[in-house]
Amino acid sequence: MRFTKPRHLLTGVSVPVSALRTAAGCGTGEFADLVALGEWCAGIGLDLIQILPVNDTGWNSSPYSALSAFALHPLYLRLSEIPGSRPFAHEIEAFREAAASARRLSYRDTLAFKLSIVERIFAANERQISGDRAFALWRAENPWVIPYGAFTALKKEREGAPWSSWPSPLRDPTPADIAAWHDAHKNECLLAAWTQFLLEGQLSAAARRLQQIGVSLKGDIPILMSEESVDVWASRRHFDPGSRAGAPPDMYSTEGQNWGFPVYDWKHLAEDRYGWWKGRLAQAAKFFHAFRIDHVLGFFRIWAIPRGETSGLLGRFAPAVPISRSQLAERGFDAGRIRWLSVPHTDGAALAVGLGADARRAAELYLDKVGGEELCNLKPALDSEQAIHALADPRELKGFLLSLHADRALLEAGGDSFLPSWYFESARSFQSLSDGEKSALRELARQSRARSEEIWERRGRELLAMIRDTTDMLVCAEDLGDVPDCVPRVLADLEILGLRIERWSRDYKSPGAPFIPPARYPRLSVCTPSVHDTSTLRAWWEEDPAERELFFAGLGASSPGVSGPCPPRLSRDLLEKVLEHCLSARSLLCVLQLQELLDLDGELWSEDPREDRINVPGTVADTNWTWRMPLTLEQLSERRQLAERIRAMAAPRRDRTA
Repeated sequence: MRFTKPRHLLTGVSVPVSALRTAAGCGTGEFADLVALGEWCAGIGLDLIQILPVNDTGWNSSPYSALSAFALHPLYLRLSEIPGSRPFAHEIEAFREAAASARRLSYRDTLAFKLSIVERIFAANERQISGDRAFALWRAENPWVIPYGAFTALKKEREGAPWSSWPSPLRDPTPADIAAWHDAHKNECLLAAWTQFLLEGQLSAAARRLQQIGVSLKGDIPILMSEESVDVWASRRHFDPGSRAGAPPDMYSTEGQNWGFPVYDWKHLAEDRYGWWKGRLAQAAKFFHAFRIDHVLGFFRIWAIPRGETSGLLGRFAPAVPISRSQLAERGFDAGRIRWLSVPHTDGAALAVGLGADARRAAELYLDKVGGEELCNLKPALDSEQAIHALADPRELKGFLLSLHADRALLEAGGDSFLPSWYFESARSFQSLSDGEKSALRELARQSRARSEEIWERRGRELLAMIRDTTDMLVCAEDLGDVPDCVPRVLADLEILGLRIERWSRDYKSPGAPFIPPARYPRLSVCTPSVHDTSTLRAWWEEDPAERELFFAGLGASSPGVSGPCPPRLSRDLLEKVLEHCLSARSLLCVLQLQELLDLDGELWSEDPREDRINVPGTVADTNWTWRMPLTLEQLSERRQLAERIRAMAAPRRDRTA
């Protein structure tokens, strides 16, 4: 697919493929359903469909936990279009009818059913399939299916057990080991390859049809891979086994986030001229006109968390310029002072306050005295959150040990060097320093950050230029979080679109942190009122009265007819004004969630807007990733008044030159 330079500002709709409903869908949205959605979009003046990642995630329903950077998810396969499916038509139709009325996706049941049908079709037609010349040619053109096929067959043989528990050499295989196992078990591996052949055919057909009717398809490429992925298993040298990726603490998560994904070894990737990444982009370009890079900040630097930590508290940015022991010594920090700052200490008084009667037992079991002093350190075997959580002790005791474990101003960075912890100024050891020592350490931390940003800019520019130059797709970036100053500059220089979520786009340097009007967003941006990880507009409006009051005041200043007191709930008319406000953006692309558009129709108005949220980050719940449209796309196409309302809202953007 090739993205054609647009003549006007673009408008799109975002929706997970799994959320689509059609009369032919079997328990979930499917790749074939994108055609019906595209025809609806084309009829009302929308230019683009944005979807969540569609990579295979196995039994994990999160689309961001990919088991393969290349393989598509069997969940989205249309069974009735598979050659050889006729003997199973009654069974497929029975499942489709039973699932048609379900409000939410039943992920495991639907996936299990589809995998079962595909396996039985394959078994009944194995000889014909294995001799199919088109299938053989496709396998030759997609060498990634060899490790993927072997990995999938081994997973099935071991009932889903993680590869880290497999026997050697399958636990740590060489490419030759994988090829040999694949050749010795070709029939078992062929099923996974054939499933991917079918999936690619169905998604390619949908993408071609969308292109014919003038609707672009925007995909989503997660930057990171699941530790249990075939890519980590088969291409170990591309990853750093000692760290896990996450996010530093912020206003929403005081302990940061630990995503559990391994970080990349960019040195080895560079030695391979980024062949793995280029192949991944080439695979995506088969289907997408544009794509969203999830967590683009990770191409500049990643929040790397040592193995054994469960939160993001003791992470550090990588790469980073550390503070050397000699730099600390030059400012008066001797070896004892450096140990005081980098190894957490407690004393008898703090133990007594924190643990009461349990203080003595805890000290004997879990702490080491420092010389003959009253001070204690954690025993080395307990110096990780994972080890502390594993203790069979009361929650209060483990909480005290976790607080002690995290209470350090400096983190060891290897090579006799250190990095400041995220909360270094709150550490007990820092608070005990003299004013002069505090100033000296703050200055060293500032210098470390400034020199690190220089490295981040060079790395981000190199990696993102490689991505931009590898593909004809429109490159869009999710640039949220603790954004280094260099990120907007690099994205602008490379003409990569950044992201503006309306509720978070604020001028935090001005009093009251007012909302930035969408008319002031940069042209090279994607703007949206909500995304899959946020509440919908209606739910957000009811969550925070102070936020909505401030937003309403700004809306009234630029939207005719918006006046008076701020209502506690969004009406449909006010919702339309809010969406029009977002659509007034200078952004090249404005994307609205399908839920927001459906709420413009009184009969489709959700009783509880919280039910329309796609995902709540950091939680595990049956409502995450399971939202589905309340009607089919065929029924949606018949709702003329809604279509006219959306068409009128989107029309002004078509009159504005891109």
